[in-house]
Amino acid sequence: MDSLLRPLLDLPPPLVYLACGLLVALETAVLPGAVLPTLSALLLMGGLAAHGVLDLPLALAVAVLAAVAGDQLAYLEGRRWGPRLRARVGPARWAKAEAFVARYGVPGVIAGRCLAGVLTLGPRVAGSAAMPHRRFTAGSACAAVLWAGAELLAGHAGAAAFG
Repeated sequence: MDSLLRPLLDLPPPLVYLACGLLVALETAVLPGAVLPTLSALLLMGGLAAHGVLDLPLALAVAVLAAVAGDQLAYLEGRRWGPRLRARVGPARWAKAEAFVARYGVPGVIAGRCLAGVLTLGPRVAGSAAMPHRRFTAGSACAAVLWAGAELLAGHAGAAAFG
């Protein structure tokens, strides 16, 4: 999967920001997005920032905005087509994600960014369950800052330590 990111090394920095941002947004915006190499993309951006190719604060802003945008699209999809999605995803899997979001609310949205099963379903379930949009967006933004910041800093530290 990481070989999919190798071409990014030859792109000019603005296209690296764009490509990585699209990967991050699509991770939650499309239902099978969990298979996209977003972790690798963020580690790569952090590494490129350590070598002076990218700007770390700009990389963080791109990643956070892309993650929140993807979450918003998924939330709206859940709001509009929740029952249809339940049938498509499977009632058992949907019920599990629904129980998680109902039990934990905004902290669940934040934690869900780091949990593979909840990452793609969580925003859709929150939309379907009519979680207030402002609360969802606040949780999504907090989660995106924590998640993207951790991944970018890990890539930055790794590249700085290992050359």
